[in-house]
Amino acid sequence: MGPDMTAADTLVASPRLLWTTDAVEAIRRLRDEEARPGAPFRVDVRLGGCQGFKVYFELDAEHEDDVAFQAAADVRIVVQQDGLPMIDGGILDYEDSHRGRGFRMANPHAEKACGCGQAFYANFEREQDEADPLRLS
Repeated sequence: MGPDMTAADTLVASPRLLWTTDAVEAIRRLRDEEARPGAPFRVDVRLGGCQGFKVYFELDAEHEDDVAFQAAADVRIVVQQDGLPMIDGGILDYEDSHRGRGFRMANPHAEKACGCGQAFYANFEREQDEADPLRLS
């Protein structure tokens, strides 16, 4: 359990990604608010943020190069295949506290992370590919 998690949080695991019940409930609320029932929830890693990489969270369509996780009978989480190694073993959570409200990723690969729970630095040995700068070697 991460430092921000309480005993009341329930973790659900797949071999590559973990998520809390709070995250699943927040995904359901987001789909209701945006009137997008059944839309998969995307966890996307991109270059950027204050630490080098940033994790983005949004409702989106599923693409053929995605890895999909069935978080609940009615909730699918998708991650672009090339970005999954950067968050492999991470915990998706939703926080609603004095520090803020939103989705966060506890990332075991992060050597440094921003307090926002989205930006991180990790020293991945990788080849830069102009067509796909996040493709890991």
